[in-house]
Amino acid sequence: MKKFLSILFVIAAVSAAASAQVKPKPKPTPRKPAAATPAATSKPDIERGIVTGRTYTNYAYGFEFEFPATWLIPGDDFEEYMKKQGFDLSLKAPASLTPSSQAKVNAALKNVTVLLTAYRAMPGTADNAIMRLSAESIAAHPQIKDAVDYIDAVRSTYKTMTLPAEFTYSETQAEQLGTTQFAFIDTTSKEGKKRMYALVRKDLAFLFTLTYSGDEDLVTMRRVLEEGNFQLKTP
Repeated sequence: MKKFLSILFVIAAVSAAASAQVKPKPKPTPRKPAAATPAATSKPDIERGIVTGRTYTNYAYGFEFEFPATWLIPGDDFEEYMKKQGFDLSLKAPASLTPSSQAKVNAALKNVTVLLTAYRAMPGTADNAIMRLSAESIAAHPQIKDAVDYIDAVRSTYKTMTLPAEFTYSETQAEQLGTTQFAFIDTTSKEGKKRMYALVRKDLAFLFTLTYSGDEDLVTMRRVLEEGNFQLKTP
């Protein structure tokens, strides 16, 4: 098996939490009106879904879920706006990885599409939480039949990499949230904690990842998935 599955999770686990804690400059943040907008820009072969208010909907893959009213779901130009303020929110290989592991990360990013990023508070807020929805093609890995297989592949990937000494990860686990069965894995590092839930559909692994420090944010994420509709029908 090619050893690059879910390098996105490795990137986020060792770097995203740290970037979320940086104190931003005290400038007002432009807010887009709550309207149906694409969740992001990216690869044409993966349906992006739409955000309406606090609800993300993806008819192509049959699911939708809603964030609490206090969460921030930025528009397409948010990453560029933050970059102009001096904060790079893009996903890239962390400098803490070895050169060979960085090369694996950069190669893996070509196979991953981030569909949605949501924040409990503005980036830069202390003890913030970040949830990302991403999709990774598993068409080249026919041995991956379900979410448990996918998480097992993630763990196999970790074993091939030289990770920071403080980085730890759990066994493959499963949880029923609402009517849907997810597989998941937990990691910890000096930057914080992360949980990734996986769902496999149509040769894609959908990854719901949360970077957090307080357990109340994990409770929120589980509730979001539990109350979501993962048997959504095309209108």
